[in-house]
Amino acid sequence: MDLVNVERMGLKAEINRLEEDFRVVRPYIKKRVREPPNDKFIRIEDIVQAEKASREPPTCRRRVPQQEVTLAIKQAQEEIIYGLDRLRGAQEML
Repeated sequence: MDLVNVERMGLKAEINRLEEDFRVVRPYIKKRVREPPNDKFIRIEDIVQAEKASREPPTCRRRVPQQEVTLAIKQAQEEIIYGLDRLRGAQEML
């Protein structure tokens, strides 16, 4: 029984760590090279400027609602616990 509690606490700690990692990750967004309206070809300066702009964090992005994240985490926790219970049951039968 104590082993089960230790496993669950370890899994919960890992889930909390993964939640924090998920919040830190930001998607990489490519910026479009602005083509001057009067020029026939794009200049190298325009390409460099777009490259610098893509390295900056995005000003506006869609955020995943916290409710969706917690629901997915709860489902993953339930699947892990169910799998552990099945493994434990199989080991007890041997």
